[in-house]
Amino acid sequence: MAVQSPTQLFLEEMGSMYSAEQIMLQTLPQLAKESNNQQATNAFQMHEQETRQQVQNLEQCFQILGERPPKVACYAMAGLKQEHDEFVKENPTQDILTAFDLDATCKTEYFEMASYKGLIDKANMMGQTQVVNLLQQNFQQEQAMAQRAEQLCRQVDQQIIQKVS
Repeated sequence: MAVQSPTQLFLEEMGSMYSAEQIMLQTLPQLAKESNNQQATNAFQMHEQETRQQVQNLEQCFQILGERPPKVACYAMAGLKQEHDEFVKENPTQDILTAFDLDATCKTEYFEMASYKGLIDKANMMGQTQVVNLLQQNFQQEQAMAQRAEQLCRQVDQQIIQKVS
């Protein structure tokens, strides 16, 4: 179906985020297993639970709007997952893989925050207060995870550099 209206565009973009969150649900357990840093493992596991809630929030948004989630690919998230999968094939050390995964998490969270920000703005313009509230919950969780990932990135990078020095 061709997107012909602002509402259809909003649904398409929200469907893309729904797809992105589904990809994250598949990826986060893998990141937790790959990590050799307990704090990072805990952060990945906690964010998996948050992502489950984010999926539910998106499903509620579609319900409120009387719609079903469209089958929309999220090529940005699929690309980030592919980048990860290709990097793993290079057999990095566990320290380097943990650092890579944390860096990738930062990229992912910033993509998700930008996407949710755009959805929140559109939902506000459409007067969809309930949808705005649910999307803001997702945005805030992504923002908190980005901060955790950035902090862990610095710690892990510093540890790796100290091992090499």
